[in-house]
Amino acid sequence: MHVFLRSLLIVGIAELFDKTWFMGLLLAMKYPVMIVFCGSFAALFLHTILAAAFGYAFARFISPVVLNIGAAVVFTVFAVLYAKDWYFADPDSDAIAAGREEAAEDCNFEGAGRGHEGHELLSPTHDDGPSHGDEDGRGGGHQPSNLFVLSKSFVGVFIAECGDRTQIAMIGQHASQPLVPVFLGSSLAFFLLAASAVGVAAIANDLKLSERLVHGVSAICFAAFALLAIKDTFVALNSPHEQSPVERP
Repeated sequence: MHVFLRSLLIVGIAELFDKTWFMGLLLAMKYPVMIVFCGSFAALFLHTILAAAFGYAFARFISPVVLNIGAAVVFTVFAVLYAKDWYFADPDSDAIAAGREEAAEDCNFEGAGRGHEGHELLSPTHDDGPSHGDEDGRGGGHQPSNLFVLSKSFVGVFIAECGDRTQIAMIGQHASQPLVPVFLGSSLAFFLLAASAVGVAAIANDLKLSERLVHGVSAICFAAFALLAIKDTFVALNSPHEQSPVERP
């Protein structure tokens, strides 16, 4: 349970208000939310499987002490990066607006008017595929097929997550901690994050959050995670016959 909760917090804090999270939010503002949720969560769940595979491979060949030291280093670097973001952030900047702009730029989206509820929508610069009518009023007069939206959500979120801080943190957790609770904690975190992204889409235009606050809280949390990893390192040093993470229940 301790490892499960730690993994849930690590992935949740690293991913919340991240570029990948905003990708899901932007897509949900234009397309049916349930389809966007399914595509987004499927992409994030695949990343969890890949992180578990890489972490398992590392744990097979690297000692627990080295793995915990590596995890501590990674979390310390993340804490420093978030602290740097906090220091240079504009006190008046809005994390929601900044994140949406970054995600839109990285995914080659452009502003394209407003939907029927007044939300600022983002449309792709290429053709959205065949139209099947605008059943829910989203995206103007045309709505692409459900399969197209599902594929677009999956591919967009999967690419956005590649090389992300969350992916590196997950691999470190899978390598240094028991596999099953880390996998379950990461999967639940992604499920909740995908659900929150599509849920916030309905109120995104009215929601504001200090960017400095987000970075500051993230820096503190990852500093705490680094301290926990250092503690795990000392435990492993004092237990030379301790099982590797892949052998633990």
